[in-house]
Amino acid sequence: MKNEKIWYELDAFAKTYSSIISEGRTTCFRLSALFTENIDIKILKEVSNFLEKKYPFYNSELKKGIFWNYLQQKKTHFMIRKEVTYPCTDIRKDNPLRIIYFNNKISIEIAHFLTDGKGALLFFQDLIEKYLEEKYFCEKINFQKIEEILESSGETEKIKKNEYVDLYEKYLKKVSKETTIKSAFHLPIKILEKGQYHVTTGEISINDLKAESKKYGTTIGKYLLAVYFKILLDRYSQAKNPIVIGVPVDLRKIFEETTYRNFFINITPSVDASLGAYSLSEIITYLDNYFALKITKKEFYKSIYKAMNPIGNMIIKSVPYLIKRLFFPFIFDYYGERGYTTGFSNLGIFKVDKKYEKFLKGLRFLPPPSKRCKIKMGIISDNQKIYVNFGNLTANYDIERDFFIYLRKRGIKSKIITNYS
Repeated sequence: MKNEKIWYELDAFAKTYSSIISEGRTTCFRLSALFTENIDIKILKEVSNFLEKKYPFYNSELKKGIFWNYLQQKKTHFMIRKEVTYPCTDIRKDNPLRIIYFNNKISIEIAHFLTDGKGALLFFQDLIEKYLEEKYFCEKINFQKIEEILESSGETEKIKKNEYVDLYEKYLKKVSKETTIKSAFHLPIKILEKGQYHVTTGEISINDLKAESKKYGTTIGKYLLAVYFKILLDRYSQAKNPIVIGVPVDLRKIFEETTYRNFFINITPSVDASLGAYSLSEIITYLDNYFALKITKKEFYKSIYKAMNPIGNMIIKSVPYLIKRLFFPFIFDYYGERGYTTGFSNLGIFKVDKKYEKFLKGLRFLPPPSKRCKIKMGIISDNQKIYVNFGNLTANYDIERDFFIYLRKRGIKSKIITNYS
């Protein structure tokens, strides 16, 4: 049985993501944690070996099938390497999850055909806690007893039960398709040469944002989304098509499910600049009403049905993968990114055991680059700060500048970090 090949069928979204990968659309996103001390490579490798036993699904490589791609469990370890280039610009199908280190930072870059932001966050939390436990709190883990440790805790059985389930299939119902905007406004900015992805991060006090959001009776997440809409509307007031922001919603809470695979849906709040100027209050009121309407099980049944429609089409199903690979980028563009101006992804609070908090200096979350949505925003927070991260495929950083200036004028200061040269 040692030579037995373990393989996994891709979930519905993964079938699409694995078929559209290119240099300008890697589908790869990144999570990072910064520490008070430089990384101990030996401990990082030991913890990585531990986790590949616990999460065998993530230690897979993408293989071409006759009709669809599939994942096959690797015989090698997770790739661990020092950071040498721009983030999220090189996705390797034989290593769709990479662990990257540089000085005092650990990052993971993970392909969207493996999991979504929440699934990656669960893995990353485990990685960070076990690294810190091994470094500061315990003697060396006995890796010869890994399987016994996992089995006795019941974690292996729990993970195996959930990680293979395609929850899109489970909740697919034949209902009326969701209606979305087919063609959004796209930023009129030239993208850089391939392989360049600029990052700007603003570190902001949670208390400052909480106080400002409270004035408008809304959440911090919706307040930041409203500010993003506001600066886009002010800068592109002559836009002929609606400004649409794709917002991923984690469906695990909605459907009370646990999975380490993809289980999210993008909702698409939009504002039409041709109707005139909008105040921040108007945008927040719109978002409050939009979220209340859209974030329900019934609405998500419609979203799932629409998302599954291309995958479930009998003609598409029967076409060999080599042909699918030619036209799937166009399908993804037509059904997806053509309808977005940009993306806004909020992972929420990164929680670790309290004893580990003093060793962490900061966090980063970078969404996947995309030629259509040239600039995207990713948000993650700890107990003290919110980290607003812009990923940008252009050399123009006016939007990032406008965003942080807007906050500063309202008394919300940001510490800015960027990889622009």
